[in-house]
Amino acid sequence: MGHLRSRSRATFLASAGLFWAVVAFRTGAPSPAAAAPSFVRPWTPPAADSLTAWAAEALARFRANQGDSVGGSNYRAYQIVGTIGRGVLRSLGRRNTVQAHVLQPLLDSLGLMTEVAIDPQLPEFVLMVVHNPFRPTADALGFLYWYRVDDLRIQGVVLNGGRDPLVRVWWTGRSESPYEWGIVYHQASPEGEMKLLLIRLDQSGSFWSEALPEREPPDLGGAGRAAWVDVNGDELPELITWVRAQPDSTFEECGECPHLLTERTFTERREGFTLNDSRLVPTPYANFVLFVRLLREGNRAAASRLLVNPAKLDQALALGWGGRATRDTWRVEYAEDEHWPHWLALRFNGSKGPQHYIVHFATREGRWIIQDWLVPTKAPGTPAGRARSK
Repeated sequence: MGHLRSRSRATFLASAGLFWAVVAFRTGAPSPAAAAPSFVRPWTPPAADSLTAWAAEALARFRANQGDSVGGSNYRAYQIVGTIGRGVLRSLGRRNTVQAHVLQPLLDSLGLMTEVAIDPQLPEFVLMVVHNPFRPTADALGFLYWYRVDDLRIQGVVLNGGRDPLVRVWWTGRSESPYEWGIVYHQASPEGEMKLLLIRLDQSGSFWSEALPEREPPDLGGAGRAAWVDVNGDELPELITWVRAQPDSTFEECGECPHLLTERTFTERREGFTLNDSRLVPTPYANFVLFVRLLREGNRAAASRLLVNPAKLDQALALGWGGRATRDTWRVEYAEDEHWPHWLALRFNGSKGPQHYIVHFATREGRWIIQDWLVPTKAPGTPAGRARSK
């Protein structure tokens, strides 16, 4: 059972923290759309005594491993866990790989550390990432499981981090690479940056390789969240990521307050996945930051379009909101107690000293606009404090 490393960068495959799952080939099984529905049978783990013994051996070897590499003598511990995974998947059977997630709690109960990811639309593809439970800095080894006709195959890939893998598998219609697998994962760095790995199945269905090893993968924007989505309904996935945007230097944000978010959409082309669109997620907070920026730039027309009552533009300017700003001129102190708040409490450090405001927002024609701002009647920092008009 070999493990895979890209030759060009040690590497994208080496840094992809992801499991690879069972592949149903069109040459050996009906297409996912044509497959007949089946009932999922209950599953029980095979040979519990054997699993316990193998897990104990793997744990002893993990504890004895030297350094962070998965190569050399360190490899045997990972190999044992990968073999256990293959045995469990075989006991489930090809028609029941939708239950592949049982692998993770089963192995966790034996003291091992793994993560399992499957594509809900094609659950026959399974990715299992194995971590050394005694060395958080050690490389992880991902195991890709898929069927070649009735043969459950396994392939290893060295990973840097491999945390929180998110996978999607799709049929390409190309005989030379019938399936592609996209994997998003978080690296082992403190920042936990997201990375994308795109691999392709060879024509015979025997092994996977990096789709474009000569090209750098796209920049997903850093740490954040991602989702595979078929945006245009062509049965091919797009990748969308949400990452905290670089804040405006004139605004300070409390830890639990809303933040600016950037949404990026990546689409697949011949050169792989590329950035198709990047935008700031529309929120009340993003609306207010833009409003203040337009005031400073003297763009009255654009700023007034962000107000329910355009006549309040002169009031905002009279309060000094359009004056020269320095770092942390504004501070977001708290917000409505909702996941997506409709009002914010802000402190403005202007020429007249700190001033506090509760800013309310509304929507018009699908976009956020400022409804009003009020001066709180209680001490700032109390979300329950009422506000009165100014």
